Amino acid sequence: MTTDRKTAANADLAYLREMAEAGARAPLLGGRFMAWWGGLTGTVAFTHWLIITGALDLGPQALWPLWLGYMVLGSAGSAVLGWSLRNKPGSGSMANRVQRTVWPVIGGMIGLYFAGLVVGMATGMVPGSLINTMMPIAFMAYGAGWMIDALLSRERLLLVPALVSLLACFACTVFVMTSWVYLIASAGMLLGTFIPGFFLMAREPREVI
Repeated sequence: MTTDRKTAANADLAYLREMAEAGARAPLLGGRFMAWWGGLTGTVAFTHWLIITGALDLGPQALWPLWLGYMVLGSAGSAVLGWSLRNKPGSGSMANRVQRTVWPVIGGMIGLYFAGLVVGMATGMVPGSLINTMMPIAFMAYGAGWMIDALLSRERLLLVPALVSLLACFACTVFVMTSWVYLIASAGMLLGTFIPGFFLMAREPREVI
């Protein structure tokens, strides 16, 4: 009887270990958010560049509605995408739980920096040109987020968007006081977030097994 109990206990432990390892290997589920924000931000940054270079004859007064609309549309899209993940398998894995925590924090930090710039400009304490610093700051944060994803999921390919984001941070810093910063930002978001986001989406489990 004792031997049978030990055998059953070992079988249970083996099963739990197998389930834990499977959960640790569960694909990341944040790809749709990356694709959404990468595509949207890349498009808006490119539109910003077209406006300030005169390619789009809308005038600088169009920039604030452009970015405010971006924030409203982006937030609404994120809410819909979050709802679409409610029954996705693998969402309880450690990597996915961390991802659900890290990326909203990153977004909140970027938003807080933007809000500080807006208040500073509105009160005359910050020159308007410093709004350009949003680009390198955002890429620095995105590079850190991708690096965390890569290390936790052990998916080495995710080091590529981390590197792209950090290189975009460097390039945006070099060109921060020129119009080129927005064109670089657009390319960086499309290459470093939009495309990798689709890669993650392709690896998501389709159904509960």
